[in-house]
Amino acid sequence: MEAAKLVTGTSADTPDPELAVAIKQSDADAFKILYYRYYEQLFRFLWHKTRDHETSKDLVQELFFRVWKNRESVDSSKSIKAYLYKTASNLAIDLLRKKTTEQAYALENPVDETSAPEAQFDLEEKARTAIDSLPEHIHTVFCLSRIEGLKYTEIADALHISVKTVESRMSKALKILRQKLQPFLTLLLF
Repeated sequence: MEAAKLVTGTSADTPDPELAVAIKQSDADAFKILYYRYYEQLFRFLWHKTRDHETSKDLVQELFFRVWKNRESVDSSKSIKAYLYKTASNLAIDLLRKKTTEQAYALENPVDETSAPEAQFDLEEKARTAIDSLPEHIHTVFCLSRIEGLKYTEIADALHISVKTVESRMSKALKILRQKLQPFLTLLLF
């Protein structure tokens, strides 16, 4: 998208609060700017939650569909970025709940399948598994901080929690990851 002024007065460098106001007034150009500004970040955030490219793309599309559909209720006095991440997090949680229900059904109704071959030891995979196994509230804070690079204040705004809660959850996440990955890190040193 070009940085040149659009007919509506919005451009690629228009600040988020002004975009929120324009979107609330059904400005499609402002919506496109917001979409291009945050699509990649939200896709990465959702990919770290789902580990699936297509699912992440679908969730980002659903997120922006909801933003446009509910544009009249956008609160321009609050951070639109925080709103986007909160919505993305909620979509991922909904998906996780649905998958959990499907997995429970699959366990109750097993299908005979041949087992896949054992994967080789891979520290990156072990780290990913350890991160994915974090409790949801801790996982979300960890991903927003370490993967998306958000500041603690931005995370607090996005999740509607205090900065102290963000700090506490990050501390717990790092402690859990150190414990889970310690045996694998020790092997690398020898």
